[in-house]
Amino acid sequence: MSEFPYAEQFEVHRVLPEAGVERDEILETLRTISGIENPVWEGGQCSGTMYCGDHDHYDFLNEAFSQFSYVNALQRDMCPSMTKFEAEIVAMTLDLLGAEQESTSAGLVTSGGSSPIAHAVLAYRDFNHPRTDHPNIIKPETAHPAFNKAGHLFGVEVRVAPVDPDTTQVDLAWVSDHIDQDTVALIGSACNSG
Repeated sequence: MSEFPYAEQFEVHRVLPEAGVERDEILETLRTISGIENPVWEGGQCSGTMYCGDHDHYDFLNEAFSQFSYVNALQRDMCPSMTKFEAEIVAMTLDLLGAEQESTSAGLVTSGGSSPIAHAVLAYRDFNHPRTDHPNIIKPETAHPAFNKAGHLFGVEVRVAPVDPDTTQVDLAWVSDHIDQDTVALIGSACNSG
């Protein structure tokens, strides 16, 4: 594989071009690449990369997203719809999780990947302050690496529990031995992250 994917089919841009590329050319390039890559996952032989596989649904999502793709969601004064959408997503999720209608439970919409993990680790840390000045979390070695990144960024020690290579189950005795008064969260991993 080339150091630059598609280098044999398309120009590799190493500097900002003097003149922009025509829109039709950009769209044709994207269509070609999409046509090459979609069959790789459409057969269902991938894990955690694509979440639907229904192109009619993708068309619907593309139409919906196009209505706001240029909006900075931080501008809630100019785009109060972002507050409406986020509040409804959080409320429905809290309801699914059994929260009382008048509870103090809260939530946050993120983009997926490292962001929700970082937000969760920060919440665990802050919720437990000032109970501990040395928070730690325990995660199986198969859990997402973003826990390590979040621990580093937010000053939370990450203790990594071994996983049996045959059963893929976390060593619960190890976890039990490493929980202490500063443990603010135990992380589960339903499967490995990749």
